Amino acid sequence: MSPKVFAWTTGAALWAAMAVSALWAAPRSCEGGLEVYLLAGLVGVVASLAVPILMRTDCSALRRLALGLLFAGIGVAVWIAALAGANVRIMCRLF
Repeated sequence: MSPKVFAWTTGAALWAAMAVSALWAAPRSCEGGLEVYLLAGLVGVVASLAVPILMRTDCSALRRLALGLLFAGIGVAVWIAALAGANVRIMCRLF
């Protein structure tokens, strides 16, 4: 498998794991699920940033950094979309 395909496959697996973590956290959002989802999202975004930087050895450092920022941007978009799509409650109690 080429480094390009491997990086995109790994990125897609990370993004899918972020979406699954939102589905897991949604029913438990008031009992600590939101905190777990926050940490999983942060780890997922940082890992998405690191995937092309570490795996794409076939291109220049500037291109790897640009791909890393693209992957991180996609990770943030997936993170927010999964948060809204899974109906995770942010405010559990007002008082």
